Amino acid sequence: MRSRVRAVVVAVAVLAMMAAPVRGATPDPILLVHGYRGSASDFSELMPWLAAQGRTVVALTLPSQDNKVNAQYIKDQIAARGWTRIDLVMHSMGGLSGRYLIKSLGGVASVQAYVSLGAPQYGVYTACALPGFYGGQMCPWSSFLSALNSGDDTPNGPAWATVYSRNDEIVPWDRSRLDGGACHFDVSGLTHDGLLHSPSVIFPRILAALDDAADMICPTGGIYRS
Repeated sequence: MRSRVRAVVVAVAVLAMMAAPVRGATPDPILLVHGYRGSASDFSELMPWLAAQGRTVVALTLPSQDNKVNAQYIKDQIAARGWTRIDLVMHSMGGLSGRYLIKSLGGVASVQAYVSLGAPQYGVYTACALPGFYGGQMCPWSSFLSALNSGDDTPNGPAWATVYSRNDEIVPWDRSRLDGGACHFDVSGLTHDGLLHSPSVIFPRILAALDDAADMICPTGGIYRS
């Protein structure tokens, strides 16, 4: 009887090891998503930096200023490359497109890590003067943002992280946070666009958030909010 129990325990342990992410395995590819009126060139520093760390990186130029349209485009780009696992790193409004992909288009099954940089998660009032299809979805009381922020901010599946600066002149830092199980990187001294050009401060934090995503823990320098 003991031998049978021992065999069952060993079998369960082996299965657990097989199911667990393996350090040193091929990392998930990273998709970089720009913000309002941006382009793939916004990541001219971050993209080669991540590639130098051994990551497969693709930067997209989105087709519109509508988050729903952009989220579908991101989904199509993932499918076109045959990726079943993906990490998302998004700047500004791109963070909203990424969240819509995860919450409304089934991206929760493929996105392993979500990292936003200065994203207007709870909206910015300056966007309220814009048409809904051209940035107005960032208005705090827009129907898009109200629906996006209903329910759980951080549904189970991806590891969530937000990076924001106390000196962001476009998106106030407290509009960039996410309630729920997210790691928060609170920095100072960087502007909104400066978050894209900080190889000494921001880039290592992005990589740390991605590398620790499999463990679902916050890396050093992250603040965990439950």
